[in-house]
This record gives sequence, C-alpha cells and structure tokens, in this order.
Amino acid sequence: MGRTTDRWGGEEALWTMGAAEAALRIAPVCIMVFPEGVMQGPQIIDGMKQGSRWKNLRISQRHTSELGDTMVLAYRARATRGTTQCDVLCSSTWVRQGGDWKLIQHQQTLPATD
Repeated sequence: MGRTTDRWGGEEALWTMGAAEAALRIAPVCIMVFPEGVMQGPQIIDGMKQGSRWKNLRISQRHTSELGDTMVLAYRARATRGTTQCDVLCSSTWVRQGGDWKLIQHQQTLPATD
C-alpha cells in the first residue's frame, strides 16, 4: 500500500473510530477548526468522547499534496450520525515522525450554497 493510499485510509478511519484509537493518531499539538469553533490538543479527544461517531462516510473531490514527511489532504465529506447529516469541505495535514503519521491540523468548512 502506498503512502497516499495509507493516509486516505487513516483519514477516513478518524471519522468513525473511537476517541482512544484516534488519540494514537492525533498529535498532542493538533488544531482542528469547525464551523462551531476551534479546538486544540486534549480538547479534541475530549470532544470525541462526548459525541457519537459518524457513519456512512463518503469522501469525494480528493486532492493530495506531499512534501517530504508532510502530506495535506483536501476533500468533500458527507456523513450521517443518527438523524444529523454532515456535508463539509475538509483539509488535513499529516506529518511523519519516526515512521508514524500524526494529524497536526484538520479544518471543516461549510460549502457555499447555490
């Protein structure tokens, strides 16, 4: 499996995995930006513990940029959680340290309405 394919698999898994498993993949300095606000470090994992995880994830419009041990993924995500639906444009930045990839940035932006 190539680096890019592996990162996309890791990205998709973060949407649905539990907080304990996600904590192993998210850098302690990670920053996440959502339409509701910004979270950093332990706030991210605490937030994941409080809510249910997403289901039925569909990722489209995939773009990848790589430079050395850094990879940026940009895409559109559609997912459901109970009766809640999510449709967002996302970017994530992954950095490889000592052979392990860690998420250091993730942003979700609401798409423009027609």
